[in-house]
Amino acid sequence: MILKLILMFLKVGFLGFGGGYAMLTLIYAEGSKLGLTIDQFADLNVLDVLIPGPIAINSATYVGYLFAGLLGSVVATITVSTPSFVLIPTMIRFEDKIKENRYLNETLQSVKAAAVGLIGGVGVIMVLENAFGISNLKEIFDAKINIFLIIITIVGWILHDKYKINPILLTIGAGIIGYITFYI
Repeated sequence: MILKLILMFLKVGFLGFGGGYAMLTLIYAEGSKLGLTIDQFADLNVLDVLIPGPIAINSATYVGYLFAGLLGSVVATITVSTPSFVLIPTMIRFEDKIKENRYLNETLQSVKAAAVGLIGGVGVIMVLENAFGISNLKEIFDAKINIFLIIITIVGWILHDKYKINPILLTIGAGIIGYITFYI
């Protein structure tokens, strides 16, 4: 299992362009091969909001712990960070040449657009699984709509958009409401 975690997070570290949220699609895709469920992935996203630090490192620590305990969390965290320790010094050495390279800059602009799509993809997957209980749109007629989740989402969006309430407070509030609803 440790070797699988190392290979998974090396892939995430080397191929995860676009920041932490863009990496979430890759983390979910690779983690699901190990058995990561959509509920565990949703928990991972909540922890990413509540715990300070880079999303990729928090995610690696969480997934590593889920599948291999404390050793897995340490190994996954170090592994996802390794590509940055290798690539950043290399990029700094060639920074002047890189900044002026038109082809590289155009490629990076394309990667930014793809990163937005990846972030949207994670959002769609989570909505389908959690709000409708389906894994793809082909199953739309079998959907079991979770009205409670949809109401909480809409209220949270309104509170954030209209009243500018901090997303961390909204996340904590939604967690408390969910706990009271499902466990009390």
